[in-house]
Amino acid sequence: MAKTESLIDRGQIRRIKEHYVGNFAPERLSYATAKDYCDSFDHIGSLMQNGDLKDVQRPWMLKAILGKVPVGGRVLEIGAGEPLVGDILSRIGYEVWVVDPYDGSGNGPIQFSQFSAEYPDIRFIRDLFGDELIEPPPRAFDCIYSISVLEHISAEGLAAITRGMKKFLKPDGLSIHNIDHIHRGAQAAEQLALLQLMSSYFGFSRGALDAILNKMDKDIETYYLSAESHNRWRGGLPYEEFPMRTCVSIQMISAAKDIRPGSF
Repeated sequence: MAKTESLIDRGQIRRIKEHYVGNFAPERLSYATAKDYCDSFDHIGSLMQNGDLKDVQRPWMLKAILGKVPVGGRVLEIGAGEPLVGDILSRIGYEVWVVDPYDGSGNGPIQFSQFSAEYPDIRFIRDLFGDELIEPPPRAFDCIYSISVLEHISAEGLAAITRGMKKFLKPDGLSIHNIDHIHRGAQAAEQLALLQLMSSYFGFSRGALDAILNKMDKDIETYYLSAESHNRWRGGLPYEEFPMRTCVSIQMISAAKDIRPGSF
């Protein structure tokens, strides 16, 4: 039995499906908002128990896939950790794959045996996602998605990931991503450069990215990570040494045809 079974019962799954399938229309390039967070809390609150940006990212990703990818499609999550979104998608009727090494690298998870037992309807591949991945057939997926993963990948790794998306997405498939972004703080310049690289790989111009960041700055609905969440996130690190300050979630949706694979 999936871990979320006790949190989201069949009645809730039915209501989530009725509320969002074909009825959620996110923009191609956007940012998380308080309005969307509150909508998620009202309808998918059980996904919002992490105490960090995933509380706004996981529900948005679920809604985005339900709105953009027909039920019954084949989807793949990159670096899922515990596949809470994938579990709900599989119970709604999607074929869900997960690619994650589960080896602890980059402070990532190691609970492969636990997750594969708790989520038997999900197909797990213990590996890094990229164009050299062997198991899935090319052009197999309607959607490839990630939640709070890409910002932790090197430039070389991002190039391999975008080549993999181009290889494994169907010609009419979609890539959908939530990206943690330090908008202000000690690492803001490096984070912006990385975000610019990602956006170019996913077919967005520098002007389009600048426009959405400027809009985010002025929008009273912009979702910012709270002080409480910052305090949890820093762990035992003194606040003065903690580099995060103004943290947001950037959301990207790209058609397979618009992805520009990176080279390295």
